[in-house]
Amino acid sequence: MFTQKKDSPQLSFIAQGCELTGDFNFNGDVMISGKILGDIFTQGNLVVEAGGEINGDIQCQDISITGLVKGTVQCQKLHISSTGLFEGDAYCEKLEVIDGGQFLGQRHRDAKLNIA
Repeated sequence: MFTQKKDSPQLSFIAQGCELTGDFNFNGDVMISGKILGDIFTQGNLVVEAGGEINGDIQCQDISITGLVKGTVQCQKLHISSTGLFEGDAYCEKLEVIDGGQFLGQRHRDAKLNIA
């Protein structure tokens, strides 16, 4: 009746109104609409939607910020949309800030990811 899908990408979602504290490890892509106080590690991509907030260190492949992120980010590409705000240190190979987006901090090009 129910068959397990193979090779389907995993997506974790933290909904608006959720507030979580702690350190989080994910296997796939992550979408944040709520608030996280703590560190996030994922082998996939991370999306912080409008209204979403992260206060902690992040390690991921790519991150797209439409909401608010405060902390240290290690990634391949950091994208900040027109409503996004990033405050902290970014260790990334690529950085994109759309007109209206805010980057408050320091960028380091020597991204050293330990993502397997």
